[in-house]
Amino acid sequence: MIVTIARHQILALRRQRTFVMLLATLLVMTAFAGVLGWSSHRTILGVYDESVKLLASQGEPAPENPFRLKPTLSLLSNMVVYIPFIGALLAILLGHVSLADDETNGVGRLVFSRQITRSSYVIGKIIGAAVVLLAILGAGFVVSYLSLWIVNGVVPTMTDSGRLAVFYLLSWLYLMVFALIGMATVLLTRRRSLALLSAMGAWLVITFVLPQITSGLRPTQSLNPITDPVSTSQAFFRVTSHARSFSIVEQYKQMSGRVLETTTATSNLTTGVGVLAAFAVVLAIATIVLVQRHDYSTGTSSD
Repeated sequence: MIVTIARHQILALRRQRTFVMLLATLLVMTAFAGVLGWSSHRTILGVYDESVKLLASQGEPAPENPFRLKPTLSLLSNMVVYIPFIGALLAILLGHVSLADDETNGVGRLVFSRQITRSSYVIGKIIGAAVVLLAILGAGFVVSYLSLWIVNGVVPTMTDSGRLAVFYLLSWLYLMVFALIGMATVLLTRRRSLALLSAMGAWLVITFVLPQITSGLRPTQSLNPITDPVSTSQAFFRVTSHARSFSIVEQYKQMSGRVLETTTATSNLTTGVGVLAAFAVVLAIATIVLVQRHDYSTGTSSD
């Protein structure tokens, strides 16, 4: 029954064009990161070529090509910003639609007339959302791989391909947290617009407020994948910095920077993955508990 619900959820998202919209948005986002990397590559190489000519005319040796000194995957460093900023919003929308549509069109009141438990229902929904996110990020992996191939002019090595795959798996785990938030808020509220607004509020707290409290970062610095924490000399931030490990956006940025080699952070990948997985598991359990108490018998979540 769980597999049936998951399959139905995937087909419903495809029929509603939700899957296509999410896929197109992430692919455009990934392609844009590749274009920015390509533009930066060309600009730096242009400056390098002019410098080589100038030094040659003066009889001086040319410096090392700057791109040979940079990690190959650094061309995709903007993805570390796009995933928490845009990807998380898409994941919230996915989780929201997965449950809210059934309540709006009355399916939620009919589905439990069959021999199906509420736990099976919501687990199937979670699995369906997880598969959709995995497929979307898999397509993003292919676009990123091709971008690296085109910009660098060589096929990415097995090591770089492995690092890229790890980055997208981390992104999938991170986005699952927000998909679950989108589901939980539907079960906590009676109106669909309020559920989406509540999920957006959670996104704002996780993306901007927690990094600012635990690291002393300004809101705009929270989107910078290479910014180190500041203001930790103040007493307040010395206390709140102990809770930095619970800021999942900071954990994600540090782990992604380490995988893509765009930062010198020495964060422990096992610890970071453990924190993300713990958040996802807690939210999944909360969603299963909330669906048991949710009243599908009266009204709908539509406005």
